[in-house]
Amino acid sequence: MIVNPKDALPLCEATVDLISKRQRPWLFRVTVVGKPPHAERRVYEIAAKDDNTAAMTGIDRFVKEFSHPLRILDVLKI
Repeated sequence: MIVNPKDALPLCEATVDLISKRQRPWLFRVTVVGKPPHAERRVYEIAAKDDNTAAMTGIDRFVKEFSHPLRILDVLKI
């Protein structure tokens, strides 16, 4: 099986910065940088209970944004 870049699951790294600690959940700035072929950078502001949860939420958003949409053949089960 040959995997095309558009079919591959995006690989990325997240960096988390605390923006506000005034109230719970805390507000974090999550910078997600993808690895080739998804070499893009996205910044998300995420409210979460801790930095690990914020990082995982940012990575999930990035993966959803760059994942290949469903192919029509998969939907039709042909």
